[in-house]
Amino acid sequence: MQISGMFLPVPTPFEEDGSIDSALFEEMIDFYIGTGVDALMLAGSFGNGPAMSLEERKALAVVGLKRARGRVPMVIHCGTADPYTSIDLAKHALANGADGVAFVGPYYYADHTPEEVRMHFKQVGSAIKAPIMLYNNPKYQGYPIGPELMVKLRTDSPQIFGAKLAMGSVADIHMHRMVLGSDFLIFALSGSLFPGMLIGQTGAISPPLAARPDLGVELVRAIRSENYDRARELQVAVLDFEGALREPAVRREAGRGVQAASLRELGFKIKKYPRWPTGELPPERAEWIAEIHRKARQALAVPV
Repeated sequence: MQISGMFLPVPTPFEEDGSIDSALFEEMIDFYIGTGVDALMLAGSFGNGPAMSLEERKALAVVGLKRARGRVPMVIHCGTADPYTSIDLAKHALANGADGVAFVGPYYYADHTPEEVRMHFKQVGSAIKAPIMLYNNPKYQGYPIGPELMVKLRTDSPQIFGAKLAMGSVADIHMHRMVLGSDFLIFALSGSLFPGMLIGQTGAISPPLAARPDLGVELVRAIRSENYDRARELQVAVLDFEGALREPAVRREAGRGVQAASLRELGFKIKKYPRWPTGELPPERAEWIAEIHRKARQALAVPV
């Protein structure tokens, strides 16, 4: 699996009754591919995969893979609380054309021992002989999967090609690179792309940039072309954009509704996101979120 740069997690839009808004989802797939992202991930945390039934996750994968038509690499997140369901989802995704599959650590039972986590992934790896990405999200799975454990998981299953680090600094990225070697792909936060990509970060999987993918694509382009003045400017713009959406006062007001509002600002007619009940961005915040997007567009329009 040779991917790098902007590995975008696609949010799943829902109808008011909680069913998947397939028409809008297809529109989003086309849009993201058109912006120049390097790969797409479906049904991850941002895609609300764990909040859907097994049948819904399979249906989402089919819709997304058919719409993408091989234009970019497609990785389907198939992590669940048990290996049997994860294997079932992964086999289905691969049978329908996925280029690879991803797994968060088995969740809910946050008291898993490292050996239990290893046995879980060994069982998955024994059944799935295709590119596998580890999704290390300590906050959601309930425990960390550190670089030393990743080495053991990869020893058991050499088809594990890389990992997403949902948390971590540039120093953490560097440590993973030293422990796991140069051929292991490391996707981390978009806030560390510059200078992260200069010291071993492969790219970013960034939920906030689903509402501003052009910002991430241009940042990666600047880094690849060694235009570091431009990269520094765009990295600051990414930090400003993502930081504003994480503002504590706004999160208290709207919860994940702020993500829906940001996606709507991009032009997507989101009826419901996330799937569970959450707050809505207050009307008086409309200018605030519009200004965040204006600043991002200005950063894209004024190269160094």
